[in-house]
Amino acid sequence: MVPEPLRDLGHAGGVRPARNHGFRPQRRVEIATVHVVPRLPRPVLAVVSAVSALAVLAGCGAGADLAKKTYPRSTVPAAAAPVASKQPDSTATRSTAPSGQPTGPAYATDKLRLVDPCKLFDPAVLSTLGTPAEQTNPDGFSGCSDFMKDKQGTNLGITVKVGASLTSEVQEANKKIGDLPSVESKLDGSNACFVTMVTQDNPALGVTIQVGHEAGDPCTPARTVAESVAKQLKNGPPQRTVDKGTLLTVDPCVLPDQAAVDAALGAGSHFFPYGLHNCSWTKAGATVAVDMRPDYDPKDNKLQPNQKPVDLGNGITGYQLAENNSYPTCRLAWLHRKTTGDPGGEVIEIRFDNIDKAPFDPCERSQAFAKALFPKLPKP
Repeated sequence: MVPEPLRDLGHAGGVRPARNHGFRPQRRVEIATVHVVPRLPRPVLAVVSAVSALAVLAGCGAGADLAKKTYPRSTVPAAAAPVASKQPDSTATRSTAPSGQPTGPAYATDKLRLVDPCKLFDPAVLSTLGTPAEQTNPDGFSGCSDFMKDKQGTNLGITVKVGASLTSEVQEANKKIGDLPSVESKLDGSNACFVTMVTQDNPALGVTIQVGHEAGDPCTPARTVAESVAKQLKNGPPQRTVDKGTLLTVDPCVLPDQAAVDAALGAGSHFFPYGLHNCSWTKAGATVAVDMRPDYDPKDNKLQPNQKPVDLGNGITGYQLAENNSYPTCRLAWLHRKTTGDPGGEVIEIRFDNIDKAPFDPCERSQAFAKALFPKLPKP
């Protein structure tokens, strides 16, 4: 099993290729060309063969610059067992683990959301490995990469992902780093290594360290960084500033109430947390998902000329993209708040998949679902 990459599926470092979701404008390319597996829709109830993922990796060749690449998982999380059949209580104090507990209090999801992943790179630790990059590359709320040089001047890329969704890593974690169960894996024929530390087993979450070393053993630096990260997480990690109205601290699985979920899918749905800022709900042939992330304003996206502005009320304009490939799909994104620096905002995206092609409009249901979230969102 290929462990969780930075920013879920198909991302590398701080450069985000245009996603299948269709709401991301072209970003300035700052690092080497990346072989990208398109990001699969999280809610789709399907499992992609691990052979397919490894086939893409094989195309990179042993001599490719894996120090600046991240690799996709082979399993779409929604295919795993559901977490619950009833919407969690949004009024109670809870994590996204209704049936499981974190390894320790320090690893509760509400605490992991506050962690600043870029500041987990300890300069003193990285200096033992070579020369750190002048700046790190954040990805989403919970991922970061440092594309540095080793002591011989060759590329050494290190990625940290906090709150990564896991699958088989939980059962395979037969070692410990600090007080966290861990597993180490190296891709055959490559110079990429992954160290995964399990922070919670149901739903399975953890911290992943991915290292690509252009001309050396990638697992030794991966362990070194993992040990540093584990120590920081236990003793008090660096935290982000919680700005007014930020989505950083929001648990997406508790945003909609049960009535909103039932209106979208009918009674008896199951929900699936994915990472720390994505959640999907599914019932027999239909899924709806909420994703929250730092991103550009969707209105500036020139890559999707077919997206249409829709008035969501409350002074909010969403940008909607309806597609009908294998089945009707609707994506609806809006800017929640503006931020300083790149990318300049925090975005919420709803995706509705009408997999069984039932006689309803997924865009109408996406809009209704979005409006049900507004009262629960933090005010910018």
